[in-house]
Amino acid sequence: MYVIRHDEYDRLAFQNIKEHSEKIKKTEEEAKKEIPSFPYLMQDIYSCLYKLKPRFNKKIPASVLFHKTLIEQMLKTSEYKKLHELTKLDEFSSAVATATMSQVILKSLSEQQKQELKQQYELEQKLQDLQSKADSLKDLIKKTKSRKDRIRLAETLAKTQKQIQKTKHQLNRANPKIDSGLLRRVARKASEQAREDTEKAQNILSWGVDPGQIQRMPVEEKIKLAERIISSSKLKRIAEIAGRFQRLALHKQETKIKHGRDEVVDTELGNDLARVVPSELAYLTNPATKLLFYKKFVEKELLQYKLVGTEKQAKGPIVACIDNSGSMKGEREIWSKAAMLGLLTIAQKQKRSFAVIHFGSHDELKKWSFPKNKPPTFEEMVEILEFFFGGGTDFETPLRAAVECIKTEKHFKNADIIFITDGECDVSDSFLEQFRKEKKDLEFKVYTILVAYHTDVVKKFSDVVLHLDDLEHDEEILDTIYQI
Repeated sequence: MYVIRHDEYDRLAFQNIKEHSEKIKKTEEEAKKEIPSFPYLMQDIYSCLYKLKPRFNKKIPASVLFHKTLIEQMLKTSEYKKLHELTKLDEFSSAVATATMSQVILKSLSEQQKQELKQQYELEQKLQDLQSKADSLKDLIKKTKSRKDRIRLAETLAKTQKQIQKTKHQLNRANPKIDSGLLRRVARKASEQAREDTEKAQNILSWGVDPGQIQRMPVEEKIKLAERIISSSKLKRIAEIAGRFQRLALHKQETKIKHGRDEVVDTELGNDLARVVPSELAYLTNPATKLLFYKKFVEKELLQYKLVGTEKQAKGPIVACIDNSGSMKGEREIWSKAAMLGLLTIAQKQKRSFAVIHFGSHDELKKWSFPKNKPPTFEEMVEILEFFFGGGTDFETPLRAAVECIKTEKHFKNADIIFITDGECDVSDSFLEQFRKEKKDLEFKVYTILVAYHTDVVKKFSDVVLHLDDLEHDEEILDTIYQI
């Protein structure tokens, strides 16, 4: 019943994936009711995605000719080829893509097509049963000594053979019409959607987690965690925007490193071609002086600009304080956590310690600390992103906790604080006096992001205050915090 060649390992691998993927299991159960042959198609799709070069079986039953045409059309599309680059020899990505493709294909078929495929499958199963019965009767006739019993068995065989002919006739009439063009469009749509979901799932598994940890994680665990996220509207929304934040964060840090020295202060001798003055480069235009240029280059005697950096190249730990008050629920919460993921990505890549503090009312605080040599587990990341108080707002409690973290935890010396809030909460003079003293002693800075709100209170304890009035226009804010 399979269209694509696969061995016992392929079958066992997909069987194992089905046992641990609620999405695939549910899709298969629902599909079987409408199209009994659909589980075979799902295995074939998985094989096409996982294998480097999927090959067709030579003998293909009539009831799965539809599968063959669909897969033939799929393999020809550019959408499949792009998807295959993500899934080949990757069980996790192949599983995610199989689940999506199966759902899209099932939804794309009309009720009439489903009914025709079901009828064809049932007739073929009936034909196989009748042929097996006829073969058994023939064997019995040969072994039976009693003439009377042989006559009775022969009559039964004749009736069975008539039923076989009738079923064959019904099967020929029941062959569903296969529209190759339609199936090609279905395959395109399924492959495109599967690629989007697969990329999203792969991004999810890079949420500030050590790459080695992901490599060691069993495929079953990866599938469960990815499906847990995709089934949560909040986490799914974070996943949709976190990829952009993470890419931007890494880009800002890379740009900062490459262009950290950008102010000309003098000239010096050397052989950095990017900084050589034009008058020296002019030697290359004249054959008589070209050798002199090469000599000066080898001896590092070329006149070049001397550059110095104009900004602090901070590489210290980060403490992110995220407002969990009720007014933050929704897009504000999602934005703040996606922004936090970008910061965590930088910290992870640059081996910087990172702490997250969720805060609400004065007695609502939850903290996670990740020293540079102990990155978060994926379960911890999901916990951080799912957690939300939904209460009031108190600034003093999280700021005290952040200072305590910097002061007492050795991995957080010289850390800076990122404070994200949308609320207003007054702070006492006594707190401010102590906080400013500790800020001076511990040499940290506070960068506050006010989300869709304006207040002067945060200026009392912040070094930089950034106003985010529109979540859709966050480039300037992210540009600043991702250079910390």
